[in-house]
Amino acid sequence: MLNYNQSFLLLLLPYILDMIKNIPLLISAIVSGLILFQSMLVAPAVNKLINSKEASVFLRYIWPKFFLIIALLSLLSFLTIIYQNNNQNLAKYFSLASFILMTICYIITPLINNAKDTSNEQLWVVLHLATILITLIVLVLSILTIIYWKFNQ
Repeated sequence: MLNYNQSFLLLLLPYILDMIKNIPLLISAIVSGLILFQSMLVAPAVNKLINSKEASVFLRYIWPKFFLIIALLSLLSFLTIIYQNNNQNLAKYFSLASFILMTICYIITPLINNAKDTSNEQLWVVLHLATILITLIVLVLSILTIIYWKFNQ
């Protein structure tokens, strides 16, 4: 005989499983929000409100963490889709691509900083532009995942 707590958990189980199934959708929304918030609000505000030396210190601190957080969230999304063995193949590939792309951004961040420190403006511009474009691609992949997820239920 089941007690009250066990019965309650059995009633909640389908809802919990449904929430777990949608973790990649939630992660895509979080990634989209993070990218928009960081790129449209934080970075411009820091560059406008803080002197360039302090802004440089802050941005060098925050950007690697930004790339790493999105990479780890993308990996979690990918692994969740694999674990569930569902038919969200496009979302799986988008999550894997986002993980790889954000890992690349994380890896090249010290190179960007070094280019700036050594006044290698040409290299700095190329690498900085690369991280901007890669981040934009990850934003598009996250939005496409949200759209695809909705229509592939």
